[in-house]
Amino acid sequence: MGMAPEALDQFYWYMQELVAFCRTAGLATAGHKHEVIERVRRQLQHRAQPPLAETATSARPKRMATVRKFGLDEPIGPDYKCDAQTRAFFVSVIGAHFHFTAHLQRFRKARAEQPLTYGDLAREWVAELERRKDKNHSPVIMHTWEYNTFVRDYMGDKERNAGKTMKDAAAAWNAVRQSSGARDYASSIVRTRTGPPSAV
Repeated sequence: MGMAPEALDQFYWYMQELVAFCRTAGLATAGHKHEVIERVRRQLQHRAQPPLAETATSARPKRMATVRKFGLDEPIGPDYKCDAQTRAFFVSVIGAHFHFTAHLQRFRKARAEQPLTYGDLAREWVAELERRKDKNHSPVIMHTWEYNTFVRDYMGDKERNAGKTMKDAAAAWNAVRQSSGARDYASSIVRTRTGPPSAV
């Protein structure tokens, strides 16, 4: 509970660890992992967070009473939510294949201080869809995907890990996640050359 906010990014956290913290602190536990991490971060920064009971009861009528405006030229405000109303708008503009993505969240948050409209988000979503059609496109790996990325790179290193299994990859990851600093596979190789041997 007393951990410094900057320490949150120094280590890898499993979803169940984040949820356990939220429950202890009286915070809501719903949402994607990156959303829960931000909730924990705000708590560590001593920002006011509504208790879980308030989120489930007294806050709900306020949300229902709030009428949000949607339109391509409508500015994104602080009341933006990835909810059914917002999804319905994007579906009406983009099509039934629309779904909320981590990239769209990063795009919006990176421009929090700039004028941004629902049209900007819609255009960026379509642009990202087109970029993904290019086989050479490399999407940004989110902090919360570190485990999948590590295991993928570990199993892809046939020279060092020939004959190794997913169990071996998981053991190597567990050794890496216990340390602070970079947790990518390439960095773990460097550490084995310069420091004590690990599970890699």
